[in-house]
Amino acid sequence: MTQTEKPSHFTLTEDEVKAKFPTRLRGYDLFRAMGSPKHIVAPMVDQSELAWRMLSRRYNADLCYTPMFHAKMFSDPKSSKYRDEQWQTNETDKPVIVQFCANEPDALLAAAKLVVGEADAVDLNLGCPQHIAKRGHYGSFLMEDWDLVSSLIRKLHENLEIPVTAKIRVFPEVEKTVAYAKMAEAAGAQIICVHGRLREQK
Repeated sequence: MTQTEKPSHFTLTEDEVKAKFPTRLRGYDLFRAMGSPKHIVAPMVDQSELAWRMLSRRYNADLCYTPMFHAKMFSDPKSSKYRDEQWQTNETDKPVIVQFCANEPDALLAAAKLVVGEADAVDLNLGCPQHIAKRGHYGSFLMEDWDLVSSLIRKLHENLEIPVTAKIRVFPEVEKTVAYAKMAEAAGAQIICVHGRLREQK
């Protein structure tokens, strides 16, 4: 595939996406709508639940992320207990970005649709370096599969009412990291957060 070719998972042009979601915020408009946050509480395992977010906001956090949710479990009708236990919010929990890990575009979209109306955006975790992420093939263990990463982001960009963002880790080569970020942006990520460590630096 050349740089001018549209990836096969891009079913809509950018003009068609804009026409489909004319009021959905993009790029800096999204950032400004969230108050141009300076103090951002990143997603942390076992620390980013609603109580922690509320406490963080009390101490001047401008934007909070949820913990990483497993998209397939979150969207499974048989796993409503998982979703109910993991995801709570309230009227003071704003702005908030809900983070998912995934390796199946349809499951990611199904999960993301369940938080529309309560979240300001949905984030794709591409940074988790833990063994469970390696075993489940998600997080930073998608770094070698750019087509899959692109298709995950694009699935949300073309079909979700709220914006999609992404969190990445870096490669040893700066140029490869920049190319990776540009690929995510081209797929539709409106904000890209960079965890500035290699996957091996847990």
